Amino acid sequence: MTTHRDPGPERNPLGGFAPYEDRPMRFAGLRKTAGWAIKVYEVWMRTARFEPDRFARGEAMALCALPDAPAPGRPGVGFLILHQGRGMDYAVLAWWDRENELPTRVFVDEGAGWRSAVTESFCVWDMQIMNAERDAYVRHVLADPRHGDLAAYLADTCPAS
Repeated sequence: MTTHRDPGPERNPLGGFAPYEDRPMRFAGLRKTAGWAIKVYEVWMRTARFEPDRFARGEAMALCALPDAPAPGRPGVGFLILHQGRGMDYAVLAWWDRENELPTRVFVDEGAGWRSAVTESFCVWDMQIMNAERDAYVRHVLADPRHGDLAAYLADTCPAS
């Protein structure tokens, strides 16, 4: 009979992980800027309340990072996730480009002001919104590109939790 021993936190690659908990999220409106229509979402920890004022500079910085729109293969739509996380705030910007691709830019504030992230990663809560956005884009734009409906895509938002 084989017994499995717990390797302990010093050898366990999952040691110290916080248990997953759903985070509240909501659609916070549509921002129109320079030919773009960007859906904005807010995400925060259950132990806090979302503080929109903390994100004004991060949102402005993110929206300034958008390329010219629209262009062939770039319909001028995307989304921005404002995530009030544990220890830092994130602004995750994504837009549809080259027909079916999702360029992404990440901005962070660790308490010393907003800046571009060193790495452009995002977390499982952001990915929940990204998955809903992917499904909406496929459903309303890519499923029938001759009759794609950008207004329907913009109206189709990730449900609040």
